[in-house]
Amino acid sequence: MKQASTLVTKLNHIFLFEQRFPSLLILPKIHELVIKGDPTLGEVVNLCKSNSSVFEKLTHLSGGRKNERELAKEILFKKGMNHLYGIGIRAMNQEIFSLPLSVFDGLTEHALKRRSIILARYLRSFSADLSIAPDEAYLCGLFYNFRIVCFELLLQANLLHSQDFETEEQNVALSLAGSFCSLGFQPAICDFLYGSVLEIHETENPFLHALVRIGDGMLTHSDKTGRNSFRNVSYLDARLIEATGMSVRQLTEPMKEQVKGFKGGINRQ
Repeated sequence: MKQASTLVTKLNHIFLFEQRFPSLLILPKIHELVIKGDPTLGEVVNLCKSNSSVFEKLTHLSGGRKNERELAKEILFKKGMNHLYGIGIRAMNQEIFSLPLSVFDGLTEHALKRRSIILARYLRSFSADLSIAPDEAYLCGLFYNFRIVCFELLLQANLLHSQDFETEEQNVALSLAGSFCSLGFQPAICDFLYGSVLEIHETENPFLHALVRIGDGMLTHSDKTGRNSFRNVSYLDARLIEATGMSVRQLTEPMKEQVKGFKGGINRQ
């Protein structure tokens, strides 16, 4: 328990004070205003001012130079807060996987981004079946492998007992869940991160957790073999497939579509 508390504290320090991933911090604030339903112009202006990455993306998409107040008016009265939320997610995509990876042989920064974004889109394609919002499904997929980045950050801080990821995976994932809760992320995301290292039938949503592990397994195998056909998935755990209640074809076809449609698009949600 003492180590878990220490890890949460360190992650909070990295996120809040070192500002390693500034767009990560703005996302819960945007979501809070989306849920609020009637944000003021001042609140939206403050959000636009608070993050340069989000502001730059908004300026680029608006087709010219605008100040924070002009962009805030455009969001509030034309495009809506969900547009801003999507921009926040795209800005975050570029930041949270930007750490050089030293422990995982063959796993490059681009490969980790690609795997995480495809996994996010894969889960989002099942959002109706999962009975969760598309953006929540997307973020669950996106954050699933963020534990790899956090593992390296905590390893660099000499806070882990082992340099082996599998040994420390549970500690890191649970600490990430605790940190995200304190940062204000919605409970669905925190619960997902907490359940991501539990046995499938110990989780609150076995279908979701089986699906993300199946998707990650397919992408990991594809990265190793260079094959994207997903015709032979004998490497997948049959218990995970059973937990979804779906056929292998129902699970692999959406992955084929997401991989085919990716085209290096790490700038898109």
